[in-house]
Amino acid sequence: MAYSSLGVPERAHAPDHERPLGTMRIIPANQHPLESDRVTSPSGGVKPLSGPTIYIGLTGAAVKRGLQLALVLVLATGSAAATVVGSPVVAAGASGDLVKGFTPGELDIPQQAMPEVTAKAGLLASGDGAILWSRKADQKRAMASITKIMTAVVALEESDLDEKVEVPRSSSFVGESTAYLKPGDTLTMRDLLAALLVKSGNDAAIAVAEHVAGSEDAFVAKMNAKAAELGLTNTRFANAHGLDEPGHRTTASDLSVLARYAMANPEFRRIVGAKEVKIKVDGRTETLENTNLLIGNYRGVSGIKTGFTDDAGYCVIDSAERDGVALYAVILGTKGELQRFRDARELLDWGFAHYRPQQLASTGTIIGESPVTDYLDLTVPAAVNEDARIPVLDVLGPITRTVTMTTVDAPVKKGERIGVATFTQRGEVIATVPLVATEDVAEPNPVQKVGIAIVRGWRRLTGAE
Repeated sequence: MAYSSLGVPERAHAPDHERPLGTMRIIPANQHPLESDRVTSPSGGVKPLSGPTIYIGLTGAAVKRGLQLALVLVLATGSAAATVVGSPVVAAGASGDLVKGFTPGELDIPQQAMPEVTAKAGLLASGDGAILWSRKADQKRAMASITKIMTAVVALEESDLDEKVEVPRSSSFVGESTAYLKPGDTLTMRDLLAALLVKSGNDAAIAVAEHVAGSEDAFVAKMNAKAAELGLTNTRFANAHGLDEPGHRTTASDLSVLARYAMANPEFRRIVGAKEVKIKVDGRTETLENTNLLIGNYRGVSGIKTGFTDDAGYCVIDSAERDGVALYAVILGTKGELQRFRDARELLDWGFAHYRPQQLASTGTIIGESPVTDYLDLTVPAAVNEDARIPVLDVLGPITRTVTMTTVDAPVKKGERIGVATFTQRGEVIATVPLVATEDVAEPNPVQKVGIAIVRGWRRLTGAE
């Protein structure tokens, strides 16, 4: 069995068609019709759809791979000092886990198919902010050095990356995590932010704060103002570095918002995505290795930050992107230093297995028809106007496609919008697609109009209409 540099057995990534979970089946309507797949006609009637019916969900027994996790302690030289192997323990609070706001029981998901995470709180969010999995996501907790995400955000927005910063004497009094900066050292704000985010230096945090705002207190006020601007209602900063302090609190939900905001900044993303960085301090070059061990060791990983204090426990936020799907794993309060990375990897693996792009509709596909009022029994076909390919969380169950058509008056132009297809899952609209006429329909000529009027009159008299 191959092991990653984290000491975790590498999981085999089966081809999509071999995966027991997260599979998409396209089932012809005449083989497996869904009662929920319907077309709403202008008169309010319901008629079956022709063509494919989309069903997304579990296609086999959900078998959780039993993996033993290996903890590898590596000395500064890089040689393996010891290896301890044990099975991960699922946290006692796992019964409170939610998938998109639902309990596993409500979705008929066996516990074995849920992610095995030991953190006291956390969540998995998509790149657009959808919460896919959560545990005590709104519980206020200490955040340790994850604080420095906001420290960097404020610095990036209120300073120039090329301006010179002199490290103040006060930076040497903080202690704990350090980038080994000395009072009087001079470096650019760009390099100082690397010392802050990659090495997680508390000394760098003080240097940033005092340079930007004149004092740490003034800088913290800016941090809290930014938190309010971002809608982080359960977050309050008491310092710029993250050491335990009364009132210094956040939640997993707030941190996911902050992380996505920070990662939208190209410079922030560049820094936290680097396995190591070189900075220049007073002309000398220093090499800093990232404290986030998933960087360079997990496919698609892009950031972002670690943290630890006695109150917070071991924490990490990790982001990754595959096949156009971005995920953010927030892990707060594991008991072991490497366990936070195992938890983050577990959440990301689970997310990429179950939250994947699915083709809901393809341009040009005819999925409805609209009656033309000027004629007796003429309808104009309606086709999908644009592709609908979006990430779908398969464990939420089947997707319903509802097609709503409007009556139209001639003349009808090809490409004219005449309906809409709505896709819902668990009662939530996940996509809407416009439907357009596939052909022109001319207005009836005078002779046709007379004939149509006669037939309609006859139908009314005989009750045929």
